[in-house]
Amino acid sequence: MKWLKLVLLIIIGLLLAQQLESPVMAHLTDKNWLLAYVQQHGLQGDLIILLSCVAFLAVSGPKQIIALVLGYIYPLAIALGMALLACLFAAAVNYLAARYLVGQVLFHRFPKRMSQFNQFASHKPFYKILLLRLFPIGNNVVTNLLSGSVRVPAFAFFSASLLGYFPQILIFVLMGAGIQTTSHSMIYLSIALAVISTLLTGYLYQDHLKQRLEMLTIDNANLEKPHELA
Repeated sequence: MKWLKLVLLIIIGLLLAQQLESPVMAHLTDKNWLLAYVQQHGLQGDLIILLSCVAFLAVSGPKQIIALVLGYIYPLAIALGMALLACLFAAAVNYLAARYLVGQVLFHRFPKRMSQFNQFASHKPFYKILLLRLFPIGNNVVTNLLSGSVRVPAFAFFSASLLGYFPQILIFVLMGAGIQTTSHSMIYLSIALAVISTLLTGYLYQDHLKQRLEMLTIDNANLEKPHELA
């Protein structure tokens, strides 16, 4: 079973690597070129664009650019769905590659960082991954690789990723749609959602810091108890 997973992972990796050399990848940030490409190639073009987006994200391309471009060339619902799928597929490629191929290498190369992330994600993994996804800054590929290496539960990883990706993806898809249709209301809505997302992220981060402080206080109290008895 493990060998089958490895073979499938290698095949997927080769397919994505092939997309890195496609003309779509060279024009992935060119909205007008992509719009013409979709009109000329139909469903096949849609699939190639999706695979190119996955490849772009899997090598650490910004998801905001993908969401913006897809929002420009597709209807809102389709753009949102494609952007989320691309993000999840790219995360899956990184996560599975780390879990089955390079996890041990990462542990040997970065033992301190791997230990720190393992300690961070082992308690409430869904909440921790969600927190990382909601941050507007940060490297998604690093999060994916670390999560796969320390074996964050797959359900927690992917469900938290989906929920965490959604706000920023929606914001930039709306912005792309607003640019394409010259709709100021969509652009204003994307800005409003960005403010709400920032406030929510700030609240979650403050809650995380509060929980860490409480855990440190409990640990210190437990350490002091033997001295008190002595």
